[in-house]
Amino acid sequence: MLKSLKRIAYQVEDLEKAKQWYCNILNTQPAFDSPFAVIFIVGDCSLSLAKGKNPLPENTERIDVYWEVDDIDAAFAKLIENGAVSHTPVKAALNIRVAKIIDPFGNIIGLTGPAADVNKRTVEEQPSETAMSVAFCRALAFKEDREEIKGPDYLAESFLKDEAKKLLADANSRKWAIQNLVTSPLYGYFISRTAFFDSIFENALKENIPQIVFLGAGYDTRSYRFADKIKETKIFELDIRPTQQYKIEKLKNAGVKIPGAVSFVEINFKTDKLEGVLSKSGFDKNKKTLFIWEGVMYYLAEEAIDTVLSFIKNNSAIGSSVCFDYMTEKLESVNAAEPFRFWIAKDKIEAFLSEHGYKIITHMDSNEMEKKYLTLKNGSPAEKALTRFCFIHASIFK
Repeated sequence: MLKSLKRIAYQVEDLEKAKQWYCNILNTQPAFDSPFAVIFIVGDCSLSLAKGKNPLPENTERIDVYWEVDDIDAAFAKLIENGAVSHTPVKAALNIRVAKIIDPFGNIIGLTGPAADVNKRTVEEQPSETAMSVAFCRALAFKEDREEIKGPDYLAESFLKDEAKKLLADANSRKWAIQNLVTSPLYGYFISRTAFFDSIFENALKENIPQIVFLGAGYDTRSYRFADKIKETKIFELDIRPTQQYKIEKLKNAGVKIPGAVSFVEINFKTDKLEGVLSKSGFDKNKKTLFIWEGVMYYLAEEAIDTVLSFIKNNSAIGSSVCFDYMTEKLESVNAAEPFRFWIAKDKIEAFLSEHGYKIITHMDSNEMEKKYLTLKNGSPAEKALTRFCFIHASIFK
Protein backbone atom coordinates (compact mmCIF):
# COMPACT_ATOMS: atom_id res chain seq x y z
CA MET A 1 0.00 0.00 0.00
CA LEU A 2 2.75 2.48 0.99
CA LYS A 3 5.01 2.83 -2.04
CA SER A 4 7.78 5.29 -1.17
CA LEU A 5 8.44 8.47 0.74
CA LYS A 6 7.25 11.34 -1.45
CA ARG A 7 7.10 14.61 0.47
CA ILE A 8 8.87 15.69 3.65
CA ALA A 9 8.25 19.06 5.32
CA TYR A 10 10.38 20.65 8.05
CA GLN A 11 9.35 23.69 10.08
CA VAL A 12 12.05 26.33 10.60
CA GLU A 13 12.09 29.72 12.24
CA ASP A 14 14.69 31.35 9.96
CA LEU A 15 13.69 30.23 6.48
CA GLU A 16 16.53 32.02 4.66
CA LYS A 17 19.17 30.56 6.96
CA ALA A 18 17.66 27.08 6.65
CA LYS A 19 17.51 27.42 2.86
CA GLN A 20 21.20 28.27 2.65
CA TRP A 21 22.08 25.40 4.99
CA TYR A 22 20.20 22.86 2.86
CA CYS A 23 21.61 24.33 -0.35
CA ASN A 24 25.06 23.54 1.01
CA ILE A 25 24.07 20.12 2.33
CA LEU A 26 22.26 19.05 -0.84
CA ASN A 27 24.59 20.92 -3.22
CA THR A 28 21.63 22.20 -5.22
CA GLN A 29 19.30 25.20 -5.46
CA PRO A 30 15.62 24.94 -4.50
CA ALA A 31 13.07 24.09 -7.17
CA PHE A 32 10.66 26.58 -5.55
CA ASP A 33 11.71 29.55 -3.45
CA SER A 34 9.32 31.95 -1.70
CA PRO A 35 9.21 33.98 1.53
CA PHE A 36 6.88 31.35 3.01
CA ALA A 37 8.26 28.01 1.82
CA VAL A 38 11.23 26.50 0.01
CA ILE A 39 11.09 23.20 -1.88
CA PHE A 40 14.05 21.03 -2.90
CA ILE A 41 13.86 18.00 -5.21
CA VAL A 42 15.87 15.15 -3.66
CA GLY A 43 15.80 12.09 -5.90
CA ASP A 44 12.15 11.18 -6.33
CA CYS A 45 11.15 13.04 -3.16
CA SER A 46 10.49 16.69 -2.36
CA LEU A 47 11.83 18.37 0.78
CA SER A 48 9.86 21.42 1.93
CA LEU A 49 10.98 24.04 4.44
CA ALA A 50 8.14 26.06 5.93
CA LYS A 51 8.21 28.95 8.39
CA GLY A 52 7.30 27.99 11.96
CA LYS A 53 8.01 29.09 15.50
CA ASN A 54 11.13 27.65 17.11
CA PRO A 55 11.38 26.03 19.56
CA LEU A 56 7.92 24.50 19.33
CA PRO A 57 5.97 23.20 22.33
CA GLU A 58 6.43 19.55 23.22
CA ASN A 59 4.33 17.08 21.18
CA THR A 60 3.82 19.63 18.38
CA GLU A 61 4.55 18.41 14.87
CA ARG A 62 8.07 19.27 13.73
CA ILE A 63 8.03 17.21 10.54
CA ASP A 64 5.45 16.14 7.97
CA VAL A 65 6.30 12.94 6.12
CA TYR A 66 4.06 11.89 3.25
CA TRP A 67 3.97 8.37 1.86
CA GLU A 68 2.93 8.00 -1.75
CA VAL A 69 -0.04 5.68 -2.41
CA ASP A 70 -1.94 4.75 -5.56
CA ASP A 71 -5.43 5.09 -4.07
CA ILE A 72 -5.47 7.54 -1.17
CA ASP A 73 -9.10 6.86 -0.25
CA ALA A 74 -8.50 3.10 0.01
CA ALA A 75 -5.24 3.59 1.92
CA PHE A 76 -6.85 6.03 4.36
CA ALA A 77 -9.79 3.65 4.96
CA LYS A 78 -7.51 0.64 5.49
CA LEU A 79 -5.41 2.47 8.06
CA ILE A 80 -8.51 3.59 9.97
CA GLU A 81 -9.89 0.03 9.88
CA ASN A 82 -6.64 -1.20 11.43
CA GLY A 83 -6.75 1.11 14.42
CA ALA A 84 -5.41 4.42 13.13
CA VAL A 85 -7.22 7.69 13.90
CA SER A 86 -7.93 10.45 11.41
CA HIS A 87 -5.77 13.53 11.87
CA THR A 88 -6.62 15.36 8.62
CA PRO A 89 -9.22 13.89 6.22
CA VAL A 90 -8.45 13.40 2.54
CA LYS A 91 -8.49 16.74 0.72
CA ALA A 92 -7.48 18.06 -2.67
CA ALA A 93 -4.40 20.22 -3.11
CA LEU A 94 -4.40 21.31 -6.75
CA ASN A 95 -3.26 18.21 -8.71
CA ILE A 96 -2.78 15.90 -5.72
CA ARG A 97 -4.72 14.73 -2.67
CA VAL A 98 -3.30 14.55 0.84
CA ALA A 99 -4.35 13.25 4.26
CA LYS A 100 -2.89 12.46 7.70
CA ILE A 101 -3.62 9.73 10.19
CA ILE A 102 -2.34 8.97 13.70
CA ASP A 103 -1.15 5.39 14.10
CA PRO A 104 -1.92 3.38 17.28
CA PHE A 105 1.43 4.50 18.71
CA GLY A 106 0.84 8.23 18.37
CA ASN A 107 2.84 8.83 15.18
CA ILE A 108 1.42 11.14 12.54
CA ILE A 109 1.61 9.67 9.04
CA GLY A 110 0.96 11.66 5.88
CA LEU A 111 -0.46 10.16 2.69
CA THR A 112 -0.24 11.66 -0.79
CA GLY A 113 -1.70 10.42 -4.05
CA PRO A 114 -3.07 11.55 -7.40
CA ALA A 115 -6.38 13.37 -7.56
CA ALA A 116 -7.95 10.39 -9.34
CA ASP A 117 -7.00 7.22 -11.17
CA VAL A 118 -4.04 8.27 -13.32
CA ASN A 119 -5.21 6.11 -16.22
CA LYS A 120 -8.48 8.02 -16.31
CA ARG A 121 -6.78 11.40 -16.07
CA THR A 122 -4.68 11.33 -19.21
CA VAL A 123 -5.30 14.14 -21.68
CA GLU A 124 -6.70 11.58 -24.11
CA GLU A 125 -9.47 10.80 -21.63
CA GLN A 126 -10.32 14.16 -20.07
CA PRO A 127 -9.36 17.86 -20.20
CA SER A 128 -5.79 18.65 -19.24
CA GLU A 129 -5.27 19.26 -15.52
CA THR A 130 -2.07 21.20 -16.10
CA ALA A 131 -3.94 23.53 -18.46
CA MET A 132 -6.51 24.02 -15.70
CA SER A 133 -3.72 24.84 -13.22
CA VAL A 134 -2.37 27.47 -15.60
CA ALA A 135 -5.84 28.98 -15.99
CA PHE A 136 -6.14 29.11 -12.20
CA CYS A 137 -2.86 31.03 -11.93
CA ARG A 138 -3.93 33.44 -14.66
CA ALA A 139 -7.22 33.99 -12.85
CA LEU A 140 -5.31 34.69 -9.62
CA ALA A 141 -3.08 37.17 -11.44
CA PHE A 142 -6.11 39.02 -12.84
CA LYS A 143 -7.30 39.58 -9.25
CA GLU A 144 -3.91 41.03 -8.21
CA ASP A 145 -3.97 44.15 -6.05
CA ARG A 146 -0.48 45.13 -7.22
CA GLU A 147 -1.10 46.88 -10.53
CA GLU A 148 2.46 46.37 -11.78
CA ILE A 149 1.98 42.60 -12.00
CA LYS A 150 -1.79 42.40 -12.45
CA GLY A 151 -2.59 39.79 -15.08
CA PRO A 152 -4.62 40.65 -18.20
CA ASP A 153 -6.56 37.38 -18.51
CA TYR A 154 -10.10 38.33 -17.50
CA LEU A 155 -11.42 35.16 -19.17
CA ALA A 156 -9.32 32.62 -17.25
CA GLU A 157 -11.88 32.23 -14.47
CA SER A 158 -14.41 30.98 -17.05
CA PHE A 159 -12.62 27.62 -17.24
CA LEU A 160 -12.39 26.98 -13.49
CA LYS A 161 -14.50 24.66 -11.42
CA ASP A 162 -16.54 26.03 -8.53
CA GLU A 163 -14.05 24.92 -5.87
CA ALA A 164 -11.25 26.86 -7.55
CA LYS A 165 -13.45 29.92 -8.11
CA LYS A 166 -14.13 30.12 -4.38
CA LEU A 167 -10.41 30.65 -3.76
CA LEU A 168 -10.55 33.82 -5.88
CA ALA A 169 -13.21 35.40 -3.69
CA ASP A 170 -11.01 37.53 -1.41
CA ALA A 171 -7.42 38.59 -0.91
CA ASN A 172 -6.80 36.21 2.01
CA SER A 173 -7.97 33.12 0.14
CA ARG A 174 -5.95 34.14 -2.93
CA LYS A 175 -2.85 34.60 -0.79
CA TRP A 176 -3.42 31.21 0.81
CA ALA A 177 -3.78 29.59 -2.62
CA ILE A 178 -0.54 31.13 -3.89
CA GLN A 179 1.37 30.04 -0.77
CA ASN A 180 -0.09 26.55 -0.40
CA LEU A 181 -1.25 25.38 -3.83
CA VAL A 182 0.87 27.28 -6.32
CA THR A 183 4.02 28.71 -4.64
CA SER A 184 5.35 32.18 -5.31
CA PRO A 185 7.95 31.19 -7.97
CA LEU A 186 5.41 29.27 -10.05
CA TYR A 187 2.93 32.13 -9.73
CA GLY A 188 5.59 34.62 -10.78
CA TYR A 189 6.59 32.39 -13.66
CA PHE A 190 3.06 32.22 -15.06
CA ILE A 191 2.65 35.99 -14.74
CA SER A 192 5.88 36.44 -16.69
CA ARG A 193 5.02 33.80 -19.26
CA THR A 194 1.63 35.34 -19.99
CA ALA A 195 3.22 38.76 -20.47
CA PHE A 196 6.00 37.41 -22.70
CA PHE A 197 3.71 35.49 -25.05
CA ASP A 198 1.09 38.27 -25.01
CA SER A 199 3.65 40.75 -26.35
CA ILE A 200 4.75 38.44 -29.18
CA PHE A 201 1.14 37.64 -30.13
CA GLU A 202 0.06 41.30 -30.06
CA ASN A 203 3.05 42.39 -32.15
CA ALA A 204 2.24 39.71 -34.73
CA LEU A 205 -1.32 41.07 -35.02
CA LYS A 206 -0.01 44.63 -35.38
CA GLU A 207 2.17 43.41 -38.25
CA ASN A 208 -0.89 41.68 -39.72
CA ILE A 209 1.02 38.41 -39.97
CA PRO A 210 -0.91 35.99 -42.24
CA GLN A 211 -1.06 33.07 -39.79
CA ILE A 212 -0.68 32.24 -36.10
CA VAL A 213 -0.65 28.63 -34.92
CA PHE A 214 -1.10 27.61 -31.27
CA LEU A 215 0.62 24.26 -30.77
CA GLY A 216 -1.27 23.03 -27.70
CA ALA A 217 -3.60 25.97 -27.06
CA GLY A 218 -4.98 24.74 -23.74
CA TYR A 219 -7.11 27.49 -22.23
CA ASP A 220 -5.24 30.27 -23.99
CA THR A 221 -7.46 33.34 -24.46
CA ARG A 222 -5.34 35.62 -26.64
CA SER A 223 -7.53 35.14 -29.70
CA TYR A 224 -10.45 36.58 -27.70
CA ARG A 225 -8.69 39.17 -25.52
CA PHE A 226 -7.06 40.70 -28.61
CA ALA A 227 -9.98 40.06 -30.98
CA ASP A 228 -10.32 43.76 -31.86
CA LYS A 229 -6.75 43.76 -33.22
CA ILE A 230 -7.23 40.85 -35.61
CA LYS A 231 -7.27 42.08 -39.21
CA GLU A 232 -6.50 39.48 -41.86
CA THR A 233 -4.59 37.02 -39.65
CA LYS A 234 -5.85 33.44 -39.58
CA ILE A 235 -5.47 31.72 -36.21
CA PHE A 236 -5.27 27.95 -35.71
CA GLU A 237 -5.74 26.58 -32.19
CA LEU A 238 -4.44 23.01 -31.99
CA ASP A 239 -5.12 20.75 -29.04
CA ILE A 240 -6.37 17.33 -28.05
CA ARG A 241 -10.12 16.80 -28.25
CA PRO A 242 -11.21 16.66 -24.54
CA THR A 243 -9.37 19.87 -23.64
CA GLN A 244 -10.50 21.69 -26.78
CA GLN A 245 -14.15 20.69 -26.41
CA TYR A 246 -14.18 21.78 -22.77
CA LYS A 247 -12.65 25.12 -23.79
CA ILE A 248 -15.24 25.76 -26.51
CA GLU A 249 -18.07 24.89 -24.12
CA LYS A 250 -16.82 27.25 -21.40
CA LEU A 251 -16.27 30.10 -23.86
CA LYS A 252 -19.83 29.76 -25.11
CA ASN A 253 -21.18 29.59 -21.54
CA ALA A 254 -19.32 32.82 -20.76
CA GLY A 255 -20.85 34.52 -23.78
CA VAL A 256 -17.49 34.95 -25.50
CA LYS A 257 -17.75 35.53 -29.24
CA ILE A 258 -15.31 33.36 -31.16
CA PRO A 259 -13.75 35.41 -34.00
CA GLY A 260 -14.24 34.10 -37.51
CA ALA A 261 -10.46 34.10 -37.92
CA VAL A 262 -10.11 31.28 -35.36
CA SER A 263 -10.10 27.61 -36.37
CA PHE A 264 -10.13 24.86 -33.75
CA VAL A 265 -8.00 21.95 -34.90
CA GLU A 266 -8.06 18.64 -33.03
CA ILE A 267 -4.72 16.86 -32.69
CA ASN A 268 -2.98 14.26 -30.56
CA PHE A 269 0.68 15.30 -30.69
CA LYS A 270 1.74 11.76 -29.78
CA THR A 271 0.02 10.05 -32.72
CA ASP A 272 -1.11 12.61 -35.34
CA LYS A 273 1.07 14.28 -37.95
CA LEU A 274 1.09 18.06 -37.91
CA GLU A 275 1.29 18.43 -41.67
CA GLY A 276 -1.82 16.36 -42.33
CA VAL A 277 -3.85 17.93 -39.55
CA LEU A 278 -2.98 21.53 -40.44
CA SER A 279 -3.29 21.19 -44.21
CA LYS A 280 -6.86 19.94 -43.81
CA SER A 281 -7.73 23.02 -41.73
CA GLY A 282 -6.64 25.55 -44.34
CA PHE A 283 -3.08 26.26 -43.21
CA ASP A 284 -0.87 27.65 -46.01
CA LYS A 285 2.77 26.65 -45.69
CA ASN A 286 3.80 29.40 -48.11
CA LYS A 287 2.70 32.19 -45.75
CA LYS A 288 4.64 33.78 -42.92
CA THR A 289 3.54 32.24 -39.62
CA LEU A 290 4.03 32.66 -35.89
CA PHE A 291 3.95 29.38 -33.94
CA ILE A 292 3.14 29.67 -30.23
CA TRP A 293 4.28 26.61 -28.30
CA GLU A 294 3.55 27.61 -24.71
CA GLY A 295 3.77 25.15 -21.82
CA VAL A 296 4.12 22.10 -24.05
CA MET A 297 7.73 21.22 -24.89
CA TYR A 298 8.72 19.67 -21.55
CA TYR A 299 5.83 17.19 -21.74
CA LEU A 300 7.06 15.74 -25.05
CA ALA A 301 9.78 13.21 -25.80
CA GLU A 302 12.78 14.56 -27.73
CA GLU A 303 11.71 12.66 -30.85
CA ALA A 304 8.35 14.47 -30.85
CA ILE A 305 10.11 17.82 -30.36
CA ASP A 306 12.41 17.11 -33.31
CA THR A 307 9.34 16.32 -35.41
CA VAL A 308 7.59 19.58 -34.51
CA LEU A 309 10.66 21.74 -35.10
CA SER A 310 11.31 20.02 -38.43
CA PHE A 311 7.71 20.52 -39.50
CA ILE A 312 7.79 24.23 -38.69
CA LYS A 313 11.04 24.76 -40.59
CA ASN A 314 9.95 22.77 -43.64
CA ASN A 315 6.42 24.13 -43.82
CA SER A 316 6.81 27.85 -43.18
CA ALA A 317 7.74 30.88 -45.25
CA ILE A 318 10.83 32.99 -44.67
CA GLY A 319 10.35 35.25 -41.66
CA SER A 320 8.28 32.72 -39.72
CA SER A 321 9.13 32.17 -36.06
CA VAL A 322 8.32 30.05 -33.01
CA CYS A 323 8.13 30.99 -29.33
CA PHE A 324 8.17 28.50 -26.47
CA ASP A 325 9.26 27.93 -22.89
CA TYR A 326 11.60 25.11 -21.92
CA MET A 327 13.02 23.39 -18.84
CA THR A 328 16.76 23.52 -18.13
CA GLU A 329 17.04 20.64 -15.63
CA LYS A 330 15.21 17.45 -14.83
CA LEU A 331 12.25 17.97 -12.52
CA GLU A 332 9.32 15.85 -11.42
CA SER A 333 5.90 16.95 -12.59
CA VAL A 334 3.31 17.38 -9.82
CA ASN A 335 0.82 15.66 -12.11
CA ALA A 336 1.66 11.98 -12.61
CA ALA A 337 -0.65 11.79 -15.63
CA GLU A 338 1.36 14.48 -17.44
CA PRO A 339 5.05 13.81 -16.65
CA PHE A 340 8.00 15.92 -17.78
CA ARG A 341 9.93 14.25 -20.59
CA PHE A 342 12.33 16.86 -21.97
CA TRP A 343 14.86 19.31 -20.59
CA ILE A 344 18.01 20.92 -21.98
CA ALA A 345 20.70 23.05 -20.33
CA LYS A 346 20.50 26.77 -20.99
CA ASP A 347 24.00 26.85 -22.53
CA LYS A 348 23.04 24.13 -25.03
CA ILE A 349 19.73 25.46 -26.35
CA GLU A 350 21.31 27.76 -28.96
CA ALA A 351 23.24 24.89 -30.55
CA PHE A 352 20.17 22.65 -30.34
CA LEU A 353 18.03 25.18 -32.20
CA SER A 354 20.76 25.96 -34.71
CA GLU A 355 20.98 22.28 -35.62
CA HIS A 356 17.25 22.39 -36.36
CA GLY A 357 17.52 25.56 -38.48
CA TYR A 358 16.59 28.30 -35.99
CA LYS A 359 18.19 31.51 -34.77
CA ILE A 360 17.33 32.93 -31.36
CA ILE A 361 15.63 36.34 -31.31
CA THR A 362 14.94 36.51 -27.57
CA HIS A 363 16.16 34.27 -24.74
CA MET A 364 14.95 35.09 -21.24
CA ASP A 365 15.87 33.40 -17.93
CA SER A 366 14.29 33.82 -14.49
CA ASN A 367 16.44 36.82 -13.53
CA GLU A 368 15.35 38.66 -16.66
CA MET A 369 11.71 37.66 -16.06
CA GLU A 370 11.84 39.15 -12.58
CA LYS A 371 13.39 42.41 -13.77
CA LYS A 372 10.99 42.86 -16.69
CA TYR A 373 7.71 41.51 -15.38
CA LEU A 374 7.86 41.11 -11.58
CA THR A 375 9.33 44.36 -10.26
CA LEU A 376 7.24 46.95 -8.43
CA LYS A 377 7.50 50.69 -9.09
CA ASN A 378 9.66 51.16 -6.00
CA GLY A 379 12.16 48.66 -7.42
CA SER A 380 11.36 45.85 -5.03
CA PRO A 381 10.53 42.35 -6.33
CA ALA A 382 6.84 41.45 -6.32
CA GLU A 383 7.44 37.72 -6.82
CA LYS A 384 10.22 35.34 -7.77
CA ALA A 385 10.18 33.20 -10.93
CA LEU A 386 11.04 29.53 -11.41
CA THR A 387 14.79 29.23 -11.84
CA ARG A 388 14.80 26.18 -14.12
CA PHE A 389 12.67 27.48 -16.96
CA CYS A 390 13.38 29.94 -19.80
CA PHE A 391 11.53 31.66 -22.66
CA ILE A 392 12.61 31.56 -26.32
CA HIS A 393 11.53 33.39 -29.47
CA ALA A 394 13.40 32.03 -32.49
CA SER A 395 13.22 32.65 -36.23
CA ILE A 396 13.67 30.16 -39.05
CA PHE A 397 16.66 30.46 -41.34
CA LYS A 398 16.69 28.68 -44.67
